[in-house]
Amino acid sequence: MKISKTFFKYSFLVIFSIGINANIPEGAFTTLHVKAKDLDAYVDYMKNNSTAFEQIGSDIAGVCVTKTGNQYAGEMFVWNAYPSIEMAFQSSEKYDPFKATDEFKKLRKVMYSVTWKPLKEFDLRPGYERLWRVNLSDPMAFTQMMTKLENELESAGHDMRIGVFQPMGGGTETFHLRAVSNNASDSGKVADGYFAGASYGKTWDEAFANYVTEVVSETTEFCEVVYTKS
Repeated sequence: MKISKTFFKYSFLVIFSIGINANIPEGAFTTLHVKAKDLDAYVDYMKNNSTAFEQIGSDIAGVCVTKTGNQYAGEMFVWNAYPSIEMAFQSSEKYDPFKATDEFKKLRKVMYSVTWKPLKEFDLRPGYERLWRVNLSDPMAFTQMMTKLENELESAGHDMRIGVFQPMGGGTETFHLRAVSNNASDSGKVADGYFAGASYGKTWDEAFANYVTEVVSETTEFCEVVYTKS
């Protein structure tokens, strides 16, 4: 499913730890991190029961299932996309996952939730995704390098969407760097190119050397859309 880039291409001013920058896109995401007792059953249930998404006013919702680097069995999260931080924050007043229906309680254990601010335009087309949790010394400078990297990957013939997200009300969560490919093969080709000396590798190395103070964790995930507002 292709979601137009224009959906998340905005010009919103954010005044938090990253300061004011007119290049930051509008919109926000929330994630509900859970421990699923049966991953397939939980995902199928959400695909066929949209009441919770309608209740919180989600524009688009989906799931990401952690495939490698798991911290626990059944690790995954449900994400929701909103046109503003305001609406993302309001969703917590409309739905309490700890007071969910018995059907939900049978399928998963709630771990924690986070609101996320995208720091660059992000083409929302879920797929095979590599996620780095990183601490950053200069979030906006790092984001600019990731925009450059994305353009270089496109010039090299790769279809990889890169997102940088700042947590808000996320407890111990760190910045998320997400590299999205259509499938595992496409992601692997980018990595093979890096180790073979592709020019885009220099941009990656420079960004990490100059702005990443710590890589907290790295995982791979399979993500998909399960709900779109009609």
